[in-house]
Amino acid sequence: MKNSRYLLPLFLAVMASCSSKENSENPASKSVEISYELDTVMIDAGEEFIHVNWQMMSSDLSKDGKYLYNFKTGAEKPGVEIINLEELKLKQVIPMSLDGPNNIRHPYISSVDVLDDDTFYLSDSYFLYRFDQEGTKLSTLNLADHNFEGEKLPDDLRIDLNQTLSEDGNSLITFYADKFLEKAPMGIAVFDFQKESFYYKPVDVLKSLEKYRVNFYFNDNPAGAMFSSFYLLSKNDTLIFSNGGVNQLYFYNLKTDSISHKTYSSEFTSYEITSSYPSRMDDEVAYRELTKETQKEVNYGRLYYDKVHQVYWRFTKEFNKMKGETPLFKTVLTVFDPQFDQLGEILLQEDFVLPYKVFVKNGAIWTFLNIEDEVAFVRLKPTINYE
Repeated sequence: MKNSRYLLPLFLAVMASCSSKENSENPASKSVEISYELDTVMIDAGEEFIHVNWQMMSSDLSKDGKYLYNFKTGAEKPGVEIINLEELKLKQVIPMSLDGPNNIRHPYISSVDVLDDDTFYLSDSYFLYRFDQEGTKLSTLNLADHNFEGEKLPDDLRIDLNQTLSEDGNSLITFYADKFLEKAPMGIAVFDFQKESFYYKPVDVLKSLEKYRVNFYFNDNPAGAMFSSFYLLSKNDTLIFSNGGVNQLYFYNLKTDSISHKTYSSEFTSYEITSSYPSRMDDEVAYRELTKETQKEVNYGRLYYDKVHQVYWRFTKEFNKMKGETPLFKTVLTVFDPQFDQLGEILLQEDFVLPYKVFVKNGAIWTFLNIEDEVAFVRLKPTINYE
């Protein structure tokens, strides 16, 4: 699934060099067979209306898997909704303010991260806020103008939109890029909260992983960009990242500054995006039409860890055929072992709809479903049969 964003003028990020590279081929494996069952559950919101306008993209699962924290992105009255997934009902709403000591800058939050102590981070890609359960702001980190120790990013670069927390929650790991996000990310930046330190390093391979970017300009100013999504995952001392346009995973060791990658194949989907696109467009109508067309391209999604089965799951989506004027897509579920070797894959039923919000709870894969503006989740319950 492509990211098609209108980008505001942004700020910081930098350049540099990386290290050793290893390539590992990992073709589609037949070592396991996957079967699954589906069911759907509704969330009881009581007298409230759960915010669904942004498809619950700004949300996160609590560490114990009992609660989903959903930020009301773009709402007139912003807040964090806490949904009890055991009882399937809205537990509470933590109100957020745009003024006062507990303020956030605006009601558009790009990511939510819940910590072990039930405090949580909210990020708008410029600022990182930490709150407790009462909505009291515990800290604010300006990603562009911080006072952490270490070399600062040059003014013509900025922290990228792609961010993830370390497993222990003690660091924020991000990409950095050019000021207006007109090019591929340039490298990795790390904010260490405990040491209050910051460093960044270039990763040259990122340039080759964003071959499908189209920049939209209005009156010769950057106004939007369309590109294959990057996905980040932290595990131990390694940052695992991928680009949705190609069936690969990259592994960057933060300690040794070394990088390797694994290449996979699928029985059901293309290896990578093969279409060619212009790097720049100035016609908004043509840009929007192209945005629709690129939705048909293959998209390899992010990885989700399953504690019960001790594997990683990934969804892939690609255009299949037209039914009248309606495009139909193939959705493939792939499973990887803890070493990120591919174990198997299964083509899901044709009417399965892959949403933006996915998480794994108790060995089941939960996917958000909007039913007449009420919150539901389709639960895909996989079974792995080892041969």
